[in-house]
Amino acid sequence: MTTDAYSDWDAAYVLGALAATDRREFERHLAGCAECSAAVAELAGLPGLLAKVPVGEVEMSERSPLPVPQTLLPRLVRSVARRRRRSRALVVGSILAAAATAAAIVLAVPLILPTPPAVTSTGSASAISVVLTPVESSPLYADVKLVPEGWGTRLELNCRYDATASTPPGYSRGEGAGYAMFVTDASGRSMQVATWTATPGSTVEPAGTTSLAVADISSVDIRSGSDGRVLLSGSP
Repeated sequence: MTTDAYSDWDAAYVLGALAATDRREFERHLAGCAECSAAVAELAGLPGLLAKVPVGEVEMSERSPLPVPQTLLPRLVRSVARRRRRSRALVVGSILAAAATAAAIVLAVPLILPTPPAVTSTGSASAISVVLTPVESSPLYADVKLVPEGWGTRLELNCRYDATASTPPGYSRGEGAGYAMFVTDASGRSMQVATWTATPGSTVEPAGTTSLAVADISSVDIRSGSDGRVLLSGSP
């Protein structure tokens, strides 16, 4: 049976006039046919309209049956359609009103909420990177990042030890040599901010802190931990 064959089953289905087998068949068809489902929905109020017909008129028509006008069912269908359109209009109106209320609330919220505090920039945004240059022959290569903080400066060092270098004098093979990072202010006063050990081929990233502001740091040095010699130095 083709889809078109079901197009006139909707009214009989709504009025309960289909045989049980036909009803089940039509219900299976409705599951996959949007058009027939819409037609059934349009006629859903028809039994309610028929129920409003006075019983006396029904009994009289049974005793003296009159020909049913050809336009009766179409009029009933149109009446149901008008009722459904009014219902849909009310539903749509309610939805639009709710949406308008929600939009008004959404628009009002930014006016009610307090203004968030301004976000301050982090120190890393204005960090200064300094490449440390050799003061004397050394197997070390390093650069340091000076990060401004509210309490002073954070120093992030990246120090690389030449893999081809030999073990420093005074250290046994595989033993790490000691190093220290110093900062010097404009007055020439130096202070140690970090220490570490390193072996050939290693990379270390020690961090140090100082109460000095970046602008007050004159230089950053890497010194030998054994004798205090300045090996690398750089200025912001």
